[in-house]
This record gives sequence, structure tokens and C-alpha cells, in this order.
Amino acid sequence: MQRFPFDFNDLPTPTYLVGGWVRDRLLHRQGKYLDLDFVLPAKAVETARKIASKYKAGFVVLDAERQIARVVFPNGTADFAQQMGNSLVVDLGRRDFCMNAIAIECHQLELAETEFLSEQDCIDPFKGIDDLKAQQIRMVNPENLAEDPLRILRGYRQSAQLGFAIENLTRQVLIKLAPTLGSVAAERVRTELGYLLTVPNGSKWIMEMIGDRILESWLPRQHLSLQRFSKIENVIARLLIQFPHLDLFITKNISGDRQALEVIKLAALTDSATTLEPLGLSRAEHRWLVGILRYLPQFIKLLDCDSASAQYKFFQTTLEFFPAIAALAIAEGQPVELIYPWLQRWLDPNDAIAYPVTLITGNDLQKDLGIAPSPKIGELLEIVKIAQVEGKVKSKEEALLLISQTI
Repeated sequence: MQRFPFDFNDLPTPTYLVGGWVRDRLLHRQGKYLDLDFVLPAKAVETARKIASKYKAGFVVLDAERQIARVVFPNGTADFAQQMGNSLVVDLGRRDFCMNAIAIECHQLELAETEFLSEQDCIDPFKGIDDLKAQQIRMVNPENLAEDPLRILRGYRQSAQLGFAIENLTRQVLIKLAPTLGSVAAERVRTELGYLLTVPNGSKWIMEMIGDRILESWLPRQHLSLQRFSKIENVIARLLIQFPHLDLFITKNISGDRQALEVIKLAALTDSATTLEPLGLSRAEHRWLVGILRYLPQFIKLLDCDSASAQYKFFQTTLEFFPAIAALAIAEGQPVELIYPWLQRWLDPNDAIAYPVTLITGNDLQKDLGIAPSPKIGELLEIVKIAQVEGKVKSKEEALLLISQTI
């Protein structure tokens, strides 16, 4: 069981734990990383600074005007916010969804995280606990959602994460407010989409958002490949069953903490990387998207080709992100019996076509054949590689003989 990173007796009374941690403990959920949100009637930043100093933790002021600060511990973060309004109920009334507007006075908790929270100890003015039991997401009021349009995406994202439905009136308000998402910073929108792209069943909720025209400001429906996207999540799941080691590729970070999985699904969502440019993708993400979408048609044509040299050349061009291309091809309905052998080659570091060993180097050409340094050396080495994957040369001596006959 996780432990809180500091003693709550160091906090003034009252100090309230609110939001996601309270919700998740009521749902008997626990993440690997603690994410604590505290509300204090006064001196929130000062309290955070004292906690950080005593426990030698990181400290940053997130919003000086609204008096919000963060303390960073090895196993999590703790945000301290000044109470908004003249009471806790007023503060909770400014939150997005009722299930996130539940609080508990933290001195009622022991230092070690309790396995469950008692409903009787919770302050729940908007009946968020009832929503948790009903497995629904319900807004506190429309004005709160309009105040920060990113909350529109959070509603769908939390639906995916928790497996909850969005209450009908709340969903109508989210749809009505959707055009205001265009005013939100691209980085914030991209981050929320990233959460949805990596959570199980997230693709379903992205499809729901597209159907509700929530993303129209960022991803116009006419530029999307919905049929392919609707299949990509199941395709990836099947690939991971067939090739468990692909998990290392799927979960590797492309840019910061953004995983390859996100880029694969974004590529499945559109036929043009240009469509996604408003999201402010990183250079690495953009390079992957452009490469995946550019070489997908070529890969599909190669499925009917058994040329070893053609396969070698394709691998050399796409080695970094090849499984993503394979996944999209399957999502487009291409036969898995033609694609699986390619993936087996990519996964085998000793494969003679995907990873041919080096028989000769540029130094060998200069030393043994007297070839002067020039771009020509690279061309000659490529001739050797192609002959090698075609089985025409198998040793350094044969490679040198081939080059001597070529020049």
C-alpha cells in the first residue's frame, strides 16, 4: 500500500483533500503515482513551501494570483490551492463534474493510505458519490465547463478511464460548448488526446467525440479516416498477442512521455500529417507520422512482391517505425498472413534482410581496392548489401570481388 509522502499533522486545520484522489479511493482505485489536491482556507502557498522545505521536496508556484503551488515528491505530487469563495462548498461548486467535487478533511486520514474511504467522512454537496455508484459523469453546472473548455475533453477522457457514461444533459452541454475548444492552447488539447489514445477503450470515446463533433475545431471530420481508426485498437491488441515483444515498441517514448502508441493511432486517424499540425506535434512525432503515412501505400504494394532487395530497401527506410505501418495495413484490411512474416523479420535482430551484417566497410574499399574517399563509396557499399540479401555474396572476399568487377 502506498504511503503519503508527508505527515498530515504538518498541515493546518482544516485542510481538505479533494478531486481525483478522493474519487479514486471511493472507487477502490489506486494509481502507481500519487496525485494529491489540497484546498486550504488560507496560506496555501506558504503551507506548500513549508512542506517542501521540511521534506526536502521540489516546490513550484503554479498560479500566484490564485494561490496554487505544487510540491513534488519521488512518488507523487501534492497541489495546494487557496479555497475559492467563502466556504468549501462554494469552492467545490466551481469544479467540473460532481464526482470530482467530493472532499475529506485530511486529518481524518492516517499517514498510511487507507484502503477505502468512508462515505460518511466525505463532504459531498453535489451528490458525486451517487454518480460514482451510478457510473455516470455529471456536470456541476454549465458555467464551469464554459470557463475552461478543456473540461469538455476531460469529460470524455474520464469516461474512457473509468468506464462511465456521460449523463445526457451534461453531454448536450459538452456538444453545445464544443466550438469553444478552438480557443484552448494546442499543447493542452494534445495532452488530453494523448491520455485518450493510450487508455484502454480510448479509441471508442474518440469516435464518440468525433460523432458529437467535439473535435471539429481541431480535427475536421472530412479529413479523418474513421474506418481505419475504428479498427486500430483491436489490431494492436491482436498484434501484441501474436508478437508479445512488440510491447517494447508500442510503449516506447517518442517525444517526452508521449508513446509510440499515440502516434500509431493518430496516423490511423488521418491520411495526412498536415491535418494534425494544429495540435503542435513535436518534430519526432511529425517525422513518424509523415513516414508512416508516406510509406503505407508502398508497403501494401510490396505485400505481393517477394523481392529480397525490395524488402531490404523498405526496411532500411522505415526500420524506426515499421510496426506502425504494418498495424495500419492490417486495419485497412490487408491479409495478416502476408504481414506477419514482415513483422517476424523486424523483430529478429539476426534477420538477413532486415538487419544484414556488414561484410565490408569503406575502409576496406580504400585499403584493398585503392578507392579514394568519396560519395561513391556509399553507393558501392549499398551494391554489396543488395547482393548480400539476394544471396549473391556471403563473405568479405566475395564482396570485394563484386566491387572490383563493378568499378
